[in-house]
Amino acid sequence: GDIVSRSIVCCRNGEQIKMPPPPQPTPVKPKAAPVKAKAAAEANPLRAAIVGSLVLTFGVACLLGLGEGVKTSLLTTFLLAGAAGYQAVWGVAHALHTPLMSVTNAISGMTAVGGLLLMQRSVDTPAAQGLGMLAVGASAVNIIGGFVVSQRMLNLFKKPGDKDYSAMMLIPGLVFLVVCFTHAELLQPVLSVSALLCVAAIGGLAAMGTANAGCKFGMVGVFGALVATFVSLRTEVVAVAAGLMVAGGLLGLAWGMKVSPIALPQTVAAFHSLVGLAAMCTSIGSYWARPMVGAGMENVSAILGDFIGGVTLTGSIIAFGKLNGNLSSKPLNLPGKNYLNLSGLLIFIAMMVAFFQTESNFVGISILTAAGALACVMGVHLVGSVGGGDMPVCITVLNSYSGWALVAEGFLLKSTVLTIVGSLIGFSGAILTKIMCDAMNRDIFNVLFGGINNAPVVKSGDTGPKEHTETSVAAVAELLANSREVLVVP
Repeated sequence: GDIVSRSIVCCRNGEQIKMPPPPQPTPVKPKAAPVKAKAAAEANPLRAAIVGSLVLTFGVACLLGLGEGVKTSLLTTFLLAGAAGYQAVWGVAHALHTPLMSVTNAISGMTAVGGLLLMQRSVDTPAAQGLGMLAVGASAVNIIGGFVVSQRMLNLFKKPGDKDYSAMMLIPGLVFLVVCFTHAELLQPVLSVSALLCVAAIGGLAAMGTANAGCKFGMVGVFGALVATFVSLRTEVVAVAAGLMVAGGLLGLAWGMKVSPIALPQTVAAFHSLVGLAAMCTSIGSYWARPMVGAGMENVSAILGDFIGGVTLTGSIIAFGKLNGNLSSKPLNLPGKNYLNLSGLLIFIAMMVAFFQTESNFVGISILTAAGALACVMGVHLVGSVGGGDMPVCITVLNSYSGWALVAEGFLLKSTVLTIVGSLIGFSGAILTKIMCDAMNRDIFNVLFGGINNAPVVKSGDTGPKEHTETSVAAVAELLANSREVLVVP
């Protein structure tokens, strides 16, 4: 028998049993000498002031540079919307971060507005109009599917007996519809109010009590912007655009309703890829329809929107694959990966210079196509080099990228609503990335630049016995029954 039974039995069948020797105790592992902590370096106020001054100077210079080619009204709305997004996202409850990403992703489907404007301006350029049609269809899938997924996420927070009347917030959409078809002079105010509702959507998601209303604000805002844009289109474009919106919307509806609740977060990543695709198509198609020479704001916006869209497209697909289990969650550690990222960036800068200097439309289109292909490769490498545990943070980064792509479209097409919504999503996504990195104890630069600081795992020499705690189903059931709150850590 076991050592305890043999130790307490002293006789058997009238014969004395000799007590076995006691087991040898587990050898105590020698304690390692404590490593002296390095003395914390004293803060240098002068150095901090110099760094802050340089960052502020660089930011001011960039904004002044934008002012040379961007209309004053667009630049003002860009800055104000960015400030609004910055302030609003700090108040969002941590439990609502994922629904917030989903709602802002659905709002970023405003790339449909860019696609519609491209279809309008490229009637005489079939290739560019085809790219605009692709952008509209992809954006429609993202809008409907994104809001369906967002609402399903929020429904998971409902308790039995809760009553939700947030659907009443959709009534202003009827007002937009009537105004757009009866008062053409109010189309611009409709676009402005629609953008304001998108800002209010983030504010509504700050608390669970107003989260459903915030989601409806986003729906109404996107609807108003699309209706105002449709009314201003040519008759021959409206029918095609409406067909694309309906087909894409039905596909997004089916996709959003079909996916299982546990797969909702990665579905947001999949929808992100459609935003990147639409941004690429609009950027290339806009230059194709109206090519320009030089480093004007249109060309700068076109190549930046193309590049950001390409990274968002493939990066979102990789994030979806890792979260959904289609790809390995292990980081892609290629030899010299940091140099690969740096080389890709330098190649892109060289492409930008060549794009600004060329006077050939064919060469310009070829450069934009090559830049998009390079961005797609970099998106695969950047996100693939990050482990699966950091994919939620990667999704917030990609969400921010989609906002900057919208800003580029807004500057390119001189659209106020795209500039406002893009700035809102870009800044709020960046702040949300910082919040999530701090909460998950992650290095933000490691996430942004594809595992730049990943270090090999150091194997310790601890080979001693490990302690463990045993339990049973009944014990766990009793603990759950007597607990007041239960925290489930996936």
